[in-house]
Amino acid sequence: MTPRATLVLGGLVVIVALYIFAVDRPQAQRAEEASHLVHLQKAAITAFTVTTAKGAVALSRTDGAHWQITQPIQTPAASLAVSDLLDAAIGIVPQRTLSGTGDLAAYGLSQPAVRAAFQASGGRTATLELGKATPVGNALFARLDPGTSVYVIDSGVRDALTKTAADLRQKTLADFANADVQQLRITSPRESLVVNRTGPDRWRIDGPRPWPADDFKVTDLFFPLTTADGKVFHDGVTDLAGYGLDHPDVTMELTMKGRREPLRLLFAKGPKVTYAMIGGSRTVLELDADLEGRMTPAPISLVSTHVLPYNPQDLTAFKWIRNGKTLEIRRQGPGFTGGSLTDEDVSNMFSSVNLMDADRVQPLTGSFTTAPAFEVQTDGGADARFLVQFYPRPKGWTAVNRALGLEYTIASAALDSFPQPIKVFLGVQPPPAAPAGHPGSTVTPSHAPPSVTPSAPAKR
Repeated sequence: MTPRATLVLGGLVVIVALYIFAVDRPQAQRAEEASHLVHLQKAAITAFTVTTAKGAVALSRTDGAHWQITQPIQTPAASLAVSDLLDAAIGIVPQRTLSGTGDLAAYGLSQPAVRAAFQASGGRTATLELGKATPVGNALFARLDPGTSVYVIDSGVRDALTKTAADLRQKTLADFANADVQQLRITSPRESLVVNRTGPDRWRIDGPRPWPADDFKVTDLFFPLTTADGKVFHDGVTDLAGYGLDHPDVTMELTMKGRREPLRLLFAKGPKVTYAMIGGSRTVLELDADLEGRMTPAPISLVSTHVLPYNPQDLTAFKWIRNGKTLEIRRQGPGFTGGSLTDEDVSNMFSSVNLMDADRVQPLTGSFTTAPAFEVQTDGGADARFLVQFYPRPKGWTAVNRALGLEYTIASAALDSFPQPIKVFLGVQPPPAAPAGHPGSTVTPSHAPPSVTPSAPAKR
């Protein structure tokens, strides 16, 4: 095939692809939507009310993902439960359409069993009414009000729409995505703790020294807030003193992406439960008794146990220093090279560094006045500059970061996985015996071909 023919064929493929995405697929989507009974888009619905024999429950959208129950109580709604209800309503495709129906009572529609009224942006509305079951088949009668036609639809819609406030309410204290939290602030009579997000999986504890926090440890604090169901709900509360929430034991503020005001959570220890509520709401939840205590971790307990918690994206240089000599690996393009290390050595080095976690991390206690056995220095952006000194101890190492005021207790096997040239340089492994008639090998700085990009430290 000639280059010109290849070019023409490629152009035709592009044209066909554009047609499919710009014309054919939207037409198919519009055709499918036209077959639905309720012609509203889910994202456009701003409020709705469902009325059944059990009463009416009304909801209003608060943002793109959250809803508030406004009747018969004022309380947040469970986003997933609301989403399922809306999917069931707007996804109805009639099995049959009956015209000239006359008496609605014959279909159970003069007093419908379920009435769902939807409001959408632009002033659009739709009201769906469900009647009695059809004589044959797993179906029921339905209509849109106003409208003269009666439709036969799947009977499963009735169960999907027959919801009470108890069914739709948020059972957990809060509903948010961990990735949206930008700052965590915890205040108790004993102390205050502020943790700021510095990257997708990176946190920093505010204080005299900017301690790097462990992503798992920080987000573990959010887990019971968004997953643990309340044991009992006290609605319409106006006197917080009865629950100890007028002077809470713990106050947590979460600054969220896309929200103007922080989410404020209050906790108080009860006799056998933790009382909790969202600040400004009128609902108090009873949660596990130990939750209040779990919301006040010591700052040191959140510190990352990773000895070198650098951000790989901002790293530009990595140095091993011993007895005044340096083995340096520097960024070259997208990767790293140097130190007479092979491509495999550089890759293994970064893998080993990423797995070098301490058994324990604590504030710096010892004076460590003697010279360290060796040092590691990383350079680059603000979150990639660290200097850690290693001191031998009977069964391992103590790593000291003076800038952070932290010391790490490391097992003796922590260096076992490092490539041999680095262990020889650090003096933790003797150099290999040189062949007869050849001098012993040495490690010297180099700009050899290896160029390896370090991966992010493994999560713990």
